[in-house]
Amino acid sequence: MLFSARRYFTFLFTLLFSSSVFADSIASYPNGWEDWPVVKESMNLPADTVLPPDASLFMQESVRAYSWINDGQGSPLTIRVNPKKLEEYKTHGPYSDGPTVIAVSEAQGIIWVTEHFGGLALYGSYNRKGEDISSMHSSLEPAFCQSCHDTYKDICINGTCTEPVSSLYE
Repeated sequence: MLFSARRYFTFLFTLLFSSSVFADSIASYPNGWEDWPVVKESMNLPADTVLPPDASLFMQESVRAYSWINDGQGSPLTIRVNPKKLEEYKTHGPYSDGPTVIAVSEAQGIIWVTEHFGGLALYGSYNRKGEDISSMHSSLEPAFCQSCHDTYKDICINGTCTEPVSSLYE
């Protein structure tokens, strides 16, 4: 337990006092994610999407933040969960340590990673080769992910978001 506490405090110290930690992904790239079960399919909506008047603020922010993806054309979005965490995902946590869920923007090849450590959700953005792309756009930076997920805790429970975009258009 002492090692885990030391690792946790080292992580917090790095997070609080390192200026470069906000530019790079904090969550690690989960090798083998391609074999994780798909739990949801959704969309990064195109830039010209007109949302219904009752669309949540979360959905409005998502469209605004990711309207640049695939040159504004949108992209299918596939959500996969670490098979070791399927039961935790069904109840929205709490989550054990390690990579938890990924969202793959299929057209652009962006892989958003949510990992948990000591009960905290960590975020990262990678391409399909596992290269950190968080500096490619401000909406891919971990601080942006953290801010949005923290703001919409009613939808992003324990760091994983649950509002499917496709339900707006059914």
